[in-house]
Amino acid sequence: MTRSLRALVIPALLLGLLLGACNRNHVDADARLREGLAQQQAGNLDTAREAYLDVLSVRPDDRFANYNLGLIASQQGDDQLAEGFYRTALNTDPNFEPALFNLAILRTTVGATQEAIDLYGRVIAVNPKNADAHFNRGLLLQKSGVAKEGLKELKVAIALDPSLVDRLATPPIGTSPSPSHGGSPTPTPSATP
Repeated sequence: MTRSLRALVIPALLLGLLLGACNRNHVDADARLREGLAQQQAGNLDTAREAYLDVLSVRPDDRFANYNLGLIASQQGDDQLAEGFYRTALNTDPNFEPALFNLAILRTTVGATQEAIDLYGRVIAVNPKNADAHFNRGLLLQKSGVAKEGLKELKVAIALDPSLVDRLATPPIGTSPSPSHGGSPTPTPSATP
């Protein structure tokens, strides 16, 4: 490349980068978040992901965008990426119940039982009426040898949601009761975070 051509190309590239950065600052994060939610609910996960990434380009700590990116990653089988997004959402709001619950599920699947028990405990502290969190915590406590406390949690769960008793029916040999995956929907932002 000739010296004069290089002198024109480099400023053009820099101008392009600057304009791209300026355009990112003009993203209507609230509108893109609403678009992402609509696309996610319609099953258009790639389009939803792009909308959420646009939100994060101007609001990297947006708990809803991070959480929903975690949901999408989990649905697509990338639990490690999902965990990162859930943790980022929790860095912004340590009491964000859906992120706590889903992170507890992920930590359970990798054998981090005590961390999952603690996360379900945090869910319960935020929302004592979350039957699914009581149920899952109860199962994990029993599995960990803390049967009495586990039974107490299971009783609370069933008092809150009697349908959970069906999950305690005698499971087939070699299996255990199924944890509940309830309580982790796509949250709708009630206000701009």
